[in-house]
Amino acid sequence: MAKKKQGSSKFSLFGHEFNYKDYVKRLMPEGKIQAEKLYKKLGLNLILKPTSEIKTKYWDCNKKYPTSIPSFIEKFFKKKKPKNLEGIWIQYFKDQHITYGLVEKGGVYHGYIIDNQLKMHQTTGSFFKDIFSAPEVDYSITNGTKFGIYYYDKKRKGSVNDKKFMKFKGIATIIDTYSFDQHFPLNIEMNNDVIQVNDRELMGESVLDRAMEKLGFSRNSYKIWPEIKVKKVPKDHPGFKKYGERQKEIEEEKKSGGAVGSGFFVSDKGHIITNYHVVKNCNKNIKFLYNDEEIDAKLIASDKQLDLALLKAKIENKSFIKFTNKSPQKAQNILVAGFPYGKALSDDLKVTAGIINSLKGIGNNTSMLQVDATINPGNSGGPIVDKVTGNLVAVATMKLNKDFTKQAFGVESENTNYGIKSSQVKDFLEANNLKVKVKKNKFKISELENSTVFIYCK
Repeated sequence: MAKKKQGSSKFSLFGHEFNYKDYVKRLMPEGKIQAEKLYKKLGLNLILKPTSEIKTKYWDCNKKYPTSIPSFIEKFFKKKKPKNLEGIWIQYFKDQHITYGLVEKGGVYHGYIIDNQLKMHQTTGSFFKDIFSAPEVDYSITNGTKFGIYYYDKKRKGSVNDKKFMKFKGIATIIDTYSFDQHFPLNIEMNNDVIQVNDRELMGESVLDRAMEKLGFSRNSYKIWPEIKVKKVPKDHPGFKKYGERQKEIEEEKKSGGAVGSGFFVSDKGHIITNYHVVKNCNKNIKFLYNDEEIDAKLIASDKQLDLALLKAKIENKSFIKFTNKSPQKAQNILVAGFPYGKALSDDLKVTAGIINSLKGIGNNTSMLQVDATINPGNSGGPIVDKVTGNLVAVATMKLNKDFTKQAFGVESENTNYGIKSSQVKDFLEANNLKVKVKKNKFKISELENSTVFIYCK
Protein backbone atom coordinates (compact mmCIF):
# COMPACT_ATOMS: atom_id res chain seq x y z
CA MET A 1 0.00 0.00 0.00
CA ALA A 2 1.23 3.46 -0.89
CA LYS A 3 1.82 5.56 2.23
CA LYS A 4 3.05 9.12 2.62
CA LYS A 5 6.83 9.31 2.47
CA GLN A 6 8.50 10.31 5.74
CA GLY A 7 9.99 13.79 5.78
CA SER A 8 7.51 15.17 3.27
CA SER A 9 5.56 18.09 4.74
CA LYS A 10 2.68 18.21 2.26
CA PHE A 11 0.41 15.80 0.49
CA SER A 12 -2.52 16.13 -1.91
CA LEU A 13 -5.92 14.62 -1.12
CA PHE A 14 -8.58 14.94 -3.85
CA GLY A 15 -6.51 17.78 -5.32
CA HIS A 16 -6.30 19.73 -2.04
CA GLU A 17 -2.97 20.36 -0.32
CA PHE A 18 -2.48 19.58 3.38
CA ASN A 19 0.41 19.52 5.82
CA TYR A 20 0.86 15.81 6.39
CA LYS A 21 1.79 15.91 10.09
CA ASP A 22 -1.01 18.36 10.91
CA TYR A 23 -3.51 16.27 8.99
CA VAL A 24 -2.55 13.01 10.75
CA LYS A 25 -2.00 14.41 14.25
CA ARG A 26 -4.77 17.01 14.45
CA LEU A 27 -7.41 16.80 11.71
CA MET A 28 -7.89 13.04 11.42
CA PRO A 29 -8.43 12.28 15.15
CA GLU A 30 -10.87 15.16 15.58
CA GLY A 31 -12.73 14.23 12.38
CA LYS A 32 -13.02 10.65 13.62
CA ILE A 33 -14.58 11.79 16.91
CA GLN A 34 -17.14 13.98 15.17
CA ALA A 35 -18.06 11.28 12.63
CA GLU A 36 -18.60 8.76 15.43
CA LYS A 37 -20.83 11.29 17.21
CA LEU A 38 -22.89 11.68 14.03
CA TYR A 39 -23.37 7.92 13.68
CA LYS A 40 -24.22 7.65 17.38
CA LYS A 41 -27.13 10.03 16.75
CA LEU A 42 -28.29 7.52 14.14
CA GLY A 43 -28.19 4.75 16.75
CA LEU A 44 -24.81 3.30 15.78
CA ASN A 45 -21.90 2.86 18.18
CA LEU A 46 -19.20 2.48 15.53
CA ILE A 47 -15.45 2.59 15.92
CA LEU A 48 -14.33 4.14 12.65
CA LYS A 49 -10.98 3.60 11.00
CA PRO A 50 -9.87 6.78 9.18
CA THR A 51 -6.95 6.55 6.78
CA SER A 52 -4.40 8.96 5.34
CA GLU A 53 -3.34 6.58 2.60
CA ILE A 54 -3.87 8.20 -0.77
CA LYS A 55 -3.54 5.14 -2.97
CA THR A 56 -3.93 1.42 -2.26
CA LYS A 57 -5.03 -1.59 -4.28
CA TYR A 58 -8.58 -0.69 -3.24
CA TRP A 59 -8.76 3.09 -3.72
CA ASP A 60 -6.93 5.99 -5.35
CA CYS A 61 -7.63 9.60 -4.27
CA ASN A 62 -5.62 11.10 -7.11
CA LYS A 63 -7.95 12.85 -9.53
CA LYS A 64 -6.82 11.11 -12.72
CA TYR A 65 -9.86 9.14 -13.89
CA PRO A 66 -12.69 10.22 -16.27
CA THR A 67 -15.24 12.71 -14.94
CA SER A 68 -17.90 12.30 -17.64
CA ILE A 69 -19.82 9.27 -18.85
CA PRO A 70 -18.62 9.51 -22.49
CA SER A 71 -14.96 9.77 -21.44
CA PHE A 72 -15.38 6.88 -18.98
CA ILE A 73 -16.86 4.67 -21.70
CA GLU A 74 -14.10 5.72 -24.09
CA LYS A 75 -11.35 4.84 -21.60
CA PHE A 76 -12.62 1.52 -20.24
CA PHE A 77 -15.00 0.10 -22.85
CA LYS A 78 -13.61 1.18 -26.20
CA LYS A 79 -12.06 -2.21 -26.80
CA LYS A 80 -14.34 -4.46 -24.76
CA LYS A 81 -18.04 -4.87 -24.13
CA PRO A 82 -19.26 -4.49 -20.52
CA LYS A 83 -20.28 -7.74 -18.88
CA ASN A 84 -22.39 -8.54 -15.82
CA LEU A 85 -22.01 -5.58 -13.39
CA GLU A 86 -19.69 -3.52 -15.60
CA GLY A 87 -21.04 -0.14 -16.71
CA ILE A 88 -22.33 3.16 -15.31
CA TRP A 89 -24.31 3.21 -12.05
CA ILE A 90 -26.28 5.82 -10.13
CA GLN A 91 -27.12 6.19 -6.43
CA TYR A 92 -29.53 8.82 -5.07
CA PHE A 93 -29.45 11.18 -2.14
CA LYS A 94 -32.85 12.94 -2.01
CA ASP A 95 -32.96 14.91 -5.30
CA GLN A 96 -29.20 14.58 -5.93
CA HIS A 97 -27.13 11.65 -7.12
CA ILE A 98 -23.70 10.07 -7.48
CA THR A 99 -22.71 8.55 -10.82
CA TYR A 100 -19.99 5.91 -10.71
CA GLY A 101 -18.51 3.26 -12.99
CA LEU A 102 -17.67 -0.39 -12.39
CA VAL A 103 -14.90 -2.13 -14.35
CA GLU A 104 -13.96 -5.80 -13.90
CA LYS A 105 -10.27 -6.61 -13.41
CA GLY A 106 -8.91 -9.86 -12.03
CA GLY A 107 -12.31 -11.14 -10.93
CA VAL A 108 -13.28 -8.02 -8.93
CA TYR A 109 -15.17 -4.86 -9.87
CA HIS A 110 -13.29 -1.59 -9.42
CA GLY A 111 -15.44 1.43 -8.61
CA TYR A 112 -14.69 4.94 -9.92
CA ILE A 113 -16.60 8.12 -9.05
CA ILE A 114 -17.51 9.93 -12.26
CA ASP A 115 -19.84 12.68 -11.04
CA ASN A 116 -20.63 13.26 -7.36
CA GLN A 117 -23.37 15.90 -7.29
CA LEU A 118 -23.88 15.96 -3.54
CA LYS A 119 -23.98 19.47 -2.10
CA MET A 120 -25.00 19.54 1.55
CA HIS A 121 -25.49 22.16 4.24
CA GLN A 122 -23.61 20.74 7.20
CA THR A 123 -23.23 21.79 10.82
CA THR A 124 -20.10 23.67 11.90
CA GLY A 125 -20.42 23.25 15.65
CA SER A 126 -21.22 26.95 15.97
CA PHE A 127 -24.84 27.74 16.81
CA PHE A 128 -24.69 31.24 15.31
CA LYS A 129 -22.86 30.18 12.14
CA ASP A 130 -25.41 27.47 11.47
CA ILE A 131 -28.37 29.81 11.94
CA PHE A 132 -27.09 32.53 9.64
CA SER A 133 -24.84 30.75 7.17
CA ALA A 134 -24.52 26.99 7.47
CA PRO A 135 -21.84 26.09 4.92
CA GLU A 136 -22.65 24.22 1.72
CA VAL A 137 -20.19 21.40 1.23
CA ASP A 138 -19.42 20.25 -2.30
CA TYR A 139 -18.56 16.55 -2.60
CA SER A 140 -17.58 16.88 -6.26
CA ILE A 141 -13.95 16.93 -5.04
CA THR A 142 -14.16 13.11 -5.23
CA ASN A 143 -14.85 13.16 -8.99
CA GLY A 144 -12.28 11.26 -11.03
CA THR A 145 -11.11 9.03 -8.17
CA LYS A 146 -11.32 5.34 -7.34
CA PHE A 147 -13.32 4.54 -4.20
CA GLY A 148 -13.16 0.74 -3.82
CA ILE A 149 -13.81 -2.74 -5.15
CA TYR A 150 -16.75 -5.15 -5.19
CA TYR A 151 -16.30 -8.92 -5.21
CA TYR A 152 -18.43 -12.01 -4.63
CA ASP A 153 -18.47 -13.37 -1.08
CA LYS A 154 -17.06 -16.91 -1.23
CA LYS A 155 -18.19 -17.60 2.33
CA ARG A 156 -21.82 -17.06 1.30
CA LYS A 157 -22.00 -19.13 -1.85
CA GLY A 158 -25.14 -19.53 -3.89
CA SER A 159 -28.06 -17.16 -4.03
CA VAL A 160 -31.42 -16.51 -2.42
CA ASN A 161 -34.28 -15.58 -4.76
CA ASP A 162 -31.69 -14.84 -7.48
CA LYS A 163 -29.87 -12.43 -5.13
CA LYS A 164 -26.09 -12.85 -4.84
CA PHE A 165 -23.90 -11.92 -1.89
CA MET A 166 -21.00 -9.53 -2.38
CA LYS A 167 -18.44 -7.55 -0.38
CA PHE A 168 -17.20 -3.99 -0.76
CA LYS A 169 -13.76 -2.82 0.32
CA GLY A 170 -12.78 0.79 -0.02
CA ILE A 171 -13.43 4.20 1.48
CA ALA A 172 -16.32 6.50 2.29
CA THR A 173 -15.42 10.19 2.21
CA ILE A 174 -16.79 12.70 4.70
CA ILE A 175 -16.06 16.42 4.47
CA ASP A 176 -15.65 17.60 8.06
CA THR A 177 -17.05 21.06 8.81
CA TYR A 178 -17.48 20.59 12.54
CA SER A 179 -13.99 20.27 13.95
CA PHE A 180 -12.19 23.45 12.89
CA ASP A 181 -12.66 26.52 10.71
CA GLN A 182 -10.82 24.59 8.00
CA HIS A 183 -12.99 22.11 6.09
CA PHE A 184 -11.22 18.88 5.19
CA PRO A 185 -12.01 15.47 3.63
CA LEU A 186 -11.81 12.43 5.88
CA ASN A 187 -11.60 8.94 4.36
CA ILE A 188 -13.08 6.09 6.40
CA GLU A 189 -12.09 2.51 5.54
CA MET A 190 -15.13 0.40 4.69
CA ASN A 191 -15.71 -3.35 4.51
CA ASN A 192 -19.42 -3.78 3.82
CA ASP A 193 -21.91 -6.44 2.76
CA VAL A 194 -23.67 -5.86 -0.56
CA ILE A 195 -26.47 -7.77 -2.28
CA GLN A 196 -26.59 -8.05 -6.06
CA VAL A 197 -30.35 -7.94 -6.58
CA ASN A 198 -29.85 -8.51 -10.31
CA ASP A 199 -27.48 -7.37 -13.08
CA ARG A 200 -28.87 -3.83 -12.81
CA GLU A 201 -29.32 -3.27 -9.08
CA LEU A 202 -27.04 -3.39 -6.03
CA MET A 203 -28.17 -2.91 -2.43
CA GLY A 204 -25.99 -2.06 0.57
CA GLU A 205 -26.67 -4.40 3.48
CA SER A 206 -24.46 -3.04 6.28
CA VAL A 207 -25.84 -1.42 9.43
CA LEU A 208 -24.24 1.82 8.22
CA ASP A 209 -26.12 1.65 4.90
CA ARG A 210 -29.38 1.20 6.77
CA ALA A 211 -28.61 4.08 9.12
CA MET A 212 -27.69 6.41 6.25
CA GLU A 213 -31.19 5.90 4.87
CA LYS A 214 -32.36 8.10 7.74
CA LEU A 215 -30.34 10.94 6.23
CA GLY A 216 -31.87 10.42 2.79
CA PHE A 217 -29.31 8.13 1.16
CA SER A 218 -30.65 5.28 -0.94
CA ARG A 219 -29.15 1.87 -0.20
CA ASN A 220 -29.78 0.89 -3.80
CA SER A 221 -27.70 1.66 -6.89
CA TYR A 222 -29.03 1.23 -10.43
CA LYS A 223 -27.21 0.62 -13.69
CA ILE A 224 -27.94 3.31 -16.30
CA TRP A 225 -25.47 2.18 -18.99
CA PRO A 226 -25.48 0.06 -21.08
CA GLU A 227 -29.17 0.80 -21.58
CA ILE A 228 -31.64 -2.07 -21.67
CA LYS A 229 -32.43 -3.25 -25.17
CA VAL A 230 -36.17 -3.83 -25.26
CA LYS A 231 -37.36 -6.77 -27.28
CA LYS A 232 -40.57 -6.62 -29.25
CA VAL A 233 -43.40 -7.99 -27.14
CA PRO A 234 -46.84 -8.85 -28.53
CA LYS A 235 -49.47 -6.20 -27.80
CA ASP A 236 -51.72 -8.81 -26.22
CA HIS A 237 -49.03 -9.80 -23.70
CA PRO A 238 -50.32 -9.52 -20.09
CA GLY A 239 -47.52 -7.05 -19.34
CA PHE A 240 -49.28 -4.47 -21.47
CA LYS A 241 -52.36 -4.61 -19.26
CA LYS A 242 -52.88 -1.25 -17.57
CA TYR A 243 -52.83 -2.73 -14.11
CA GLY A 244 -49.76 -4.96 -14.36
CA GLU A 245 -50.50 -8.29 -12.74
CA ARG A 246 -54.23 -7.61 -12.53
CA GLN A 247 -55.07 -10.20 -15.19
CA LYS A 248 -55.24 -13.19 -12.82
CA GLU A 249 -57.20 -11.08 -10.35
CA ILE A 250 -59.66 -10.07 -13.08
CA GLU A 251 -60.20 -13.71 -14.03
CA GLU A 252 -60.96 -14.56 -10.41
CA GLU A 253 -63.36 -11.63 -10.20
CA LYS A 254 -65.29 -12.92 -13.22
CA LYS A 255 -65.68 -16.29 -11.52
CA SER A 256 -66.75 -14.87 -8.18
CA GLY A 257 -68.71 -11.93 -9.58
CA GLY A 258 -66.85 -9.41 -7.43
CA ALA A 259 -63.58 -7.68 -6.64
CA VAL A 260 -61.47 -7.15 -3.55
CA GLY A 261 -59.07 -4.42 -2.59
CA SER A 262 -58.11 -1.90 0.04
CA GLY A 263 -59.09 1.66 0.82
CA PHE A 264 -58.61 4.29 3.49
CA PHE A 265 -60.52 7.08 5.17
CA VAL A 266 -59.61 10.65 4.16
CA SER A 267 -62.08 12.42 6.44
CA ASP A 268 -63.97 11.76 9.68
CA LYS A 269 -67.27 11.70 7.78
CA GLY A 270 -66.93 8.30 6.10
CA HIS A 271 -65.11 9.35 2.92
CA ILE A 272 -62.87 6.58 1.53
CA ILE A 273 -60.29 6.60 -1.26
CA THR A 274 -59.56 3.47 -3.30
CA ASN A 275 -58.65 2.51 -6.87
CA TYR A 276 -61.31 2.84 -9.54
CA HIS A 277 -60.44 -0.61 -10.86
CA VAL A 278 -61.33 -2.12 -7.46
CA VAL A 279 -64.98 -0.95 -7.56
CA LYS A 280 -65.74 -0.37 -11.25
CA ASN A 281 -67.66 -3.67 -11.61
CA CYS A 282 -69.39 -3.53 -8.23
CA ASN A 283 -72.52 -1.78 -9.52
CA LYS A 284 -74.17 -0.59 -6.28
CA ASN A 285 -72.97 -3.43 -4.08
CA ILE A 286 -69.80 -1.93 -2.57
CA LYS A 287 -69.02 -3.14 0.93
CA PHE A 288 -66.18 -2.65 3.41
CA LEU A 289 -65.34 -3.99 6.84
CA TYR A 290 -64.98 -1.58 9.74
CA ASN A 291 -64.67 -2.74 13.36
CA ASP A 292 -65.67 -6.23 12.19
CA GLU A 293 -68.94 -4.90 10.74
CA GLU A 294 -70.00 -5.04 7.08
CA ILE A 295 -70.88 -1.53 5.95
CA ASP A 296 -72.34 -0.25 2.67
CA ALA A 297 -70.47 2.38 0.66
CA LYS A 298 -71.61 4.53 -2.23
CA LEU A 299 -69.45 5.58 -5.18
CA ILE A 300 -69.72 9.37 -5.35
CA ALA A 301 -66.82 10.27 -7.65
CA SER A 302 -64.27 8.57 -9.88
CA ASP A 303 -61.40 9.29 -12.26
CA LYS A 304 -60.75 6.43 -14.67
CA GLN A 305 -57.56 8.02 -16.00
CA LEU A 306 -55.99 8.39 -12.55
CA ASP A 307 -57.55 5.13 -11.34
CA LEU A 308 -59.09 6.79 -8.27
CA ALA A 309 -62.52 6.40 -6.69
CA LEU A 310 -64.16 8.25 -3.80
CA LEU A 311 -66.63 6.33 -1.65
CA LYS A 312 -68.99 7.57 1.06
CA ALA A 313 -70.43 5.60 3.95
CA LYS A 314 -72.92 6.58 6.63
CA ILE A 315 -70.41 6.36 9.42
CA GLU A 316 -68.46 8.72 11.63
CA ASN A 317 -64.94 7.39 11.92
CA LYS A 318 -62.33 8.96 14.20
CA SER A 319 -59.14 7.98 12.33
CA PHE A 320 -58.24 8.98 8.79
CA ILE A 321 -55.10 9.46 6.68
CA LYS A 322 -53.85 13.05 6.47
CA PHE A 323 -51.78 14.85 3.87
CA THR A 324 -48.58 16.89 3.80
CA ASN A 325 -47.42 19.93 1.86
CA LYS A 326 -44.01 18.34 1.27
CA SER A 327 -43.18 16.61 -2.02
CA PRO A 328 -42.05 12.95 -2.01
CA GLN A 329 -38.31 12.29 -2.20
CA LYS A 330 -36.23 9.43 -3.59
CA ALA A 331 -35.07 7.02 -0.85
CA GLN A 332 -37.88 8.26 1.44
CA ASN A 333 -38.92 5.55 3.89
CA ILE A 334 -42.53 4.44 3.40
CA LEU A 335 -45.12 1.92 4.63
CA VAL A 336 -47.66 0.16 2.40
CA ALA A 337 -50.84 -0.98 4.16
CA GLY A 338 -53.63 -3.17 2.84
CA PHE A 339 -55.14 -6.61 2.46
CA PRO A 340 -53.08 -8.55 -0.14
CA TYR A 341 -55.02 -11.54 -1.51
CA GLY A 342 -58.11 -10.33 0.30
CA LYS A 343 -58.75 -12.18 3.53
CA ALA A 344 -57.52 -15.54 2.26
CA LEU A 345 -54.37 -15.18 4.38
CA SER A 346 -55.89 -13.50 7.44
CA ASP A 347 -58.21 -10.62 8.34
CA ASP A 348 -55.32 -8.65 9.86
CA LEU A 349 -54.01 -5.52 8.10
CA LYS A 350 -50.66 -6.20 6.42
CA VAL A 351 -47.98 -3.49 6.57
CA THR A 352 -44.81 -3.61 4.45
CA ALA A 353 -41.85 -1.23 4.67
CA GLY A 354 -39.74 0.09 1.78
CA ILE A 355 -38.46 3.22 0.08
CA ILE A 356 -39.37 5.38 -2.89
CA ASN A 357 -37.22 4.28 -5.85
CA SER A 358 -38.39 6.78 -8.47
CA LEU A 359 -40.63 9.83 -8.74
CA LYS A 360 -41.99 8.63 -12.09
CA GLY A 361 -44.08 5.69 -13.16
CA ILE A 362 -43.98 3.59 -16.33
CA GLY A 363 -43.43 5.67 -19.46
CA ASN A 364 -42.28 8.68 -17.36
CA ASN A 365 -45.77 9.01 -15.87
CA THR A 366 -45.30 11.86 -13.36
CA SER A 367 -48.64 11.21 -11.64
CA MET A 368 -47.14 8.04 -10.17
CA LEU A 369 -44.07 6.96 -8.21
CA GLN A 370 -42.20 3.68 -7.82
CA VAL A 371 -41.58 1.85 -4.53
CA ASP A 372 -39.83 -1.37 -3.58
CA ALA A 373 -42.38 -2.37 -0.92
CA THR A 374 -44.38 -5.27 -2.33
CA ILE A 375 -47.85 -4.55 -3.74
CA ASN A 376 -49.95 -7.65 -4.42
CA PRO A 377 -53.55 -8.15 -5.63
CA GLY A 378 -55.73 -6.91 -2.78
CA ASN A 379 -53.31 -4.10 -1.88
CA SER A 380 -54.84 -1.99 -4.65
CA GLY A 381 -56.34 1.21 -3.27
CA GLY A 382 -54.47 1.01 0.02
CA PRO A 383 -52.39 3.86 1.48
CA ILE A 384 -48.65 4.36 1.05
CA VAL A 385 -47.56 6.62 3.91
CA ASP A 386 -44.36 8.19 5.20
CA LYS A 387 -42.82 5.87 7.79
CA VAL A 388 -42.06 8.68 10.25
CA THR A 389 -45.01 11.07 9.92
CA GLY A 390 -47.79 8.81 8.63
CA ASN A 391 -48.67 11.36 5.94
CA LEU A 392 -50.07 10.06 2.66
CA VAL A 393 -47.40 9.58 0.00
CA ALA A 394 -49.39 7.65 -2.61
CA VAL A 395 -52.19 5.16 -3.28
CA ALA A 396 -51.07 1.61 -4.10
CA THR A 397 -52.18 0.69 -7.61
CA MET A 398 -50.04 -1.92 -9.41
CA LYS A 399 -46.88 -4.00 -9.72
CA LEU A 400 -44.83 -4.67 -12.84
CA ASN A 401 -45.61 -7.95 -14.55
CA LYS A 402 -42.71 -10.42 -14.16
CA ASP A 403 -43.52 -12.38 -17.33
CA PHE A 404 -43.50 -9.16 -19.33
CA THR A 405 -40.12 -7.97 -18.02
CA LYS A 406 -38.66 -11.46 -18.52
CA GLN A 407 -39.67 -11.42 -22.18
CA ALA A 408 -38.85 -7.74 -22.76
CA PHE A 409 -35.63 -7.33 -20.76
CA GLY A 410 -34.40 -10.86 -20.13
CA VAL A 411 -34.88 -10.66 -16.33
CA GLU A 412 -37.88 -10.84 -14.02
CA SER A 413 -38.79 -7.61 -12.23
CA GLU A 414 -38.05 -7.61 -8.51
CA ASN A 415 -40.34 -5.56 -6.28
CA THR A 416 -41.18 -2.99 -8.94
CA ASN A 417 -44.39 -1.45 -7.64
CA TYR A 418 -46.29 1.77 -8.28
CA GLY A 419 -48.54 4.22 -6.50
CA ILE A 420 -50.59 7.31 -7.46
CA LYS A 421 -48.98 10.39 -5.88
CA SER A 422 -50.77 12.07 -2.99
CA SER A 423 -50.75 15.38 -4.91
CA GLN A 424 -53.00 13.74 -7.51
CA VAL A 425 -55.28 12.43 -4.76
CA LYS A 426 -55.45 15.90 -3.20
CA ASP A 427 -56.46 17.48 -6.54
CA PHE A 428 -59.03 14.74 -7.09
CA LEU A 429 -60.62 15.28 -3.66
CA GLU A 430 -60.66 19.06 -3.88
CA ALA A 431 -62.19 18.88 -7.36
CA ASN A 432 -64.99 16.92 -5.71
CA ASN A 433 -65.50 19.50 -2.95
CA LEU A 434 -63.67 17.63 -0.20
CA LYS A 435 -60.88 19.54 1.51
CA VAL A 436 -57.93 17.53 2.76
CA LYS A 437 -56.33 17.97 6.16
CA VAL A 438 -52.60 18.38 6.72
CA LYS A 439 -51.18 16.22 9.48
CA LYS A 440 -49.65 18.00 12.47
CA ASN A 441 -49.84 15.49 15.31
CA LYS A 442 -47.40 12.62 15.89
CA PHE A 443 -47.87 9.39 13.95
CA LYS A 444 -49.04 6.21 15.61
CA ILE A 445 -49.26 2.88 13.79
CA SER A 446 -52.74 2.45 15.28
CA GLU A 447 -53.91 5.36 13.08
CA LEU A 448 -52.92 3.39 9.99
CA GLU A 449 -54.69 0.31 11.37
CA ASN A 450 -57.90 2.20 12.08
CA SER A 451 -57.88 4.17 8.82
CA THR A 452 -57.38 1.31 6.33
CA VAL A 453 -60.32 -0.89 5.30
CA PHE A 454 -60.98 -4.04 3.30
CA ILE A 455 -63.24 -3.33 0.26
CA TYR A 456 -65.20 -5.90 -1.74
CA CYS A 457 -68.25 -6.38 -3.94
CA LYS A 458 -71.19 -8.47 -2.88
